[in-house]
Amino acid sequence: MDSAYDFSTGSRAQYEVALPKAKDFTDHLNRVTKNRAASTLKELYKYQSVPGMIVMAGGIPHPEVFPFETLSATVLAHDAFPLDPPRVPKKNKSVLSWLFSLPKPTISFTIPKYAPKPTDATTIQLSSSLQYAAATGPPALPLFLREYVSKVYRPAYADWDVLVNVGATDGWSKIVNMLVELGDAILVEEWTYPSAENTFLAYECERVPVKMDAEGILPEILEKVLSEWDEEKRGKRRPRILYTIPTGQNPTGATMQLDRKKQVYEICSRFDVIICEDEPYYCLYTGEWTPKGSKSDRSVLEQRLLDSQKKEGPEGNEAYIKSLPPSYLNVDTEGRVIRMDTFSKTSAPGSRLGWITANPLFIERLTRISEVSTQAPSGFATAMTTVMLQQWGFDGYIRWLRGIKATYNMRKTWICDAFADTFHLEFNQNKSLFPNGTRTITCYSRQEPRNRWDEKRDAHHKPLVTFTPPTAGMFIFLGVHVSEHPDYHDLVKKGENATQILVQKLWTNLADNLVLFAPGWYFDAGGEHAIGGNGYGYFRLSFSIATYEETYQAVERFAKVLDKFFHVK
Repeated sequence: MDSAYDFSTGSRAQYEVALPKAKDFTDHLNRVTKNRAASTLKELYKYQSVPGMIVMAGGIPHPEVFPFETLSATVLAHDAFPLDPPRVPKKNKSVLSWLFSLPKPTISFTIPKYAPKPTDATTIQLSSSLQYAAATGPPALPLFLREYVSKVYRPAYADWDVLVNVGATDGWSKIVNMLVELGDAILVEEWTYPSAENTFLAYECERVPVKMDAEGILPEILEKVLSEWDEEKRGKRRPRILYTIPTGQNPTGATMQLDRKKQVYEICSRFDVIICEDEPYYCLYTGEWTPKGSKSDRSVLEQRLLDSQKKEGPEGNEAYIKSLPPSYLNVDTEGRVIRMDTFSKTSAPGSRLGWITANPLFIERLTRISEVSTQAPSGFATAMTTVMLQQWGFDGYIRWLRGIKATYNMRKTWICDAFADTFHLEFNQNKSLFPNGTRTITCYSRQEPRNRWDEKRDAHHKPLVTFTPPTAGMFIFLGVHVSEHPDYHDLVKKGENATQILVQKLWTNLADNLVLFAPGWYFDAGGEHAIGGNGYGYFRLSFSIATYEETYQAVERFAKVLDKFFHVK
C-alpha cells in the first residue's frame, strides 16, 4: 500500500485499538475498477520527497519558472462570527455608527515559493503545491482531515482513510465510476439532489426512490424495497448502493438522528448495500425553530447543551461536536459507508475542494481513478485552504464552524419568523402533506382580521401552503395545497395534470413578481410519495443569501401572489 495511506497517528490510536478492520468489499467494485492499475509515472512521486534524492525521472517543470513567488491572503479570524446573533438585525441609527462600525477580525499569511523546512509533512510551499503531485495531494491537508474525522465523526472501524477531491460532485462521480455497472439500480430518497441523479443516469441506471419523513428514509420502506426485489422480473440485480443526504437533506431539510441511522445501517448490512453519505450541510445543523413569544419544548439537558454552544472556548466546542447528529461512520463497523464532505458550505464553493472518508480498498481504487482524471485538486485552493486551517488550528476551525452554524440558524429564523408575521399559522394540523409524526406548519391568508378569522376559518378559509421547519442546511421545502385552487378539479376532469399546470402558473407569477423559488419537480425522484402526492405542489426556498429585509419582502410578495392565485377574498 502507498506510504500516503500510513495513517497511524496518536489521536486515532487512542480509541481505535479495539476497533475492527473493514471487510473486503472487492465484490462491489465494477469491472472497470477491478482492471485499474496504478499509474506508472505517478508511482515516482512517492520517491521525489526522499531527502537527498536527485530527481531526473519525471517531466516536471522547474519551480524557478513558476511566475508565482508568493501567495498571500487575508482571511477572517476563526471567531469572526458571533455565536448568538440577535434575532432581528440591529439597524444603525446614525451615519457615525455606520462609519465607525468595527470590521470583522482578520488574519493574514503569505505562502513562499520555498519554505525553510521543505521536508516537513505540514509544510506548504508553492514550489510543491503548484507542481505535479500525487492524486492524494500534499500530505498536510490529509493530516488535518484525519484529525478532524477521528475527533468529530469517530468511525467505528480502525483502518479508514481520507482522499481529497475536487468537491463533493467530483467525489460522487468517482464513487459511481468505481461501483456502478451499466444498468444498475440505485436507491435514493423520494426527493433528492438532481445533479447526483444526473451522474448515474448516464450509466442507464434506474433510480429507486425510498419514502421519507422528517428524519429522512423510512427503514420499513427500505427493507420492503430490498426484500421484495425480484431480479428476474426487474431484469437487474438488487440495488447495492444507497445515495443519501442525512443532514439538512436537499431539498426537504430532513435530518436523520442516530437511532434511525442504526436501523438503516442494519438493513444495508443485511442486504449488502453500500451507503454513500453526502454531507454538505452537516456542520449547519441548527436544531428546531422556536416561534417568537413561545417556550421551547427542549428538555433541561437539551437546553443546557444549547446554552453551552454559545460559550467561547473548549466547553463550547465540545458542546457543538456533541450536538451534531452522529455520522453513519459512527455506526459503521464494516467499512460499508463512503462519506462525502466539502468545503463549499464551510469555506467557499469556488475552491472546489472536498474529501472522501472510506475503507482502504475504496480509497486506493478512488486514488487510481483520480490519477487518470482530476489528479490532485488545484494547488492554489489546496495551499490556501490548508494554511488557513493551520492558522486556525483544529479548535479554531471548530469555532469557525460554530459561527457559520449560528449565522445560518439566524437566517432560518428570519424566514420562519417572516411566515409567522405574514400568514396565520396552524401547527401540526395537516397530516396529508407530510407523514404522521412530522412537525408541520400550515399557512392561511391574513386577508381577514384575526378575530373574524378564528371564528370562520373552517367555513371560509383554506390552507395555502404547509412546511416543516428545517433543522439543518439552508432550505425550506414548502408544499402548496394546489387541490384548493378553484380550477383544480375541472382540470382533473379534463384529464390534465392539474398539479403540474397550476404549480407552473404559480411559479411564473412569483417570478413576474421578482421572487424566485426552485420548483419541486426538479427534485422528484419519481414513484409514490410519503411527502406529498396528488393535489400538492412543491417549492424549495433557500434562506442562505437573502438579507433580512429581502427575506421579509419575498415572503410578503409570496403571500400576495397566493391570495390572488387562490382567489382569496
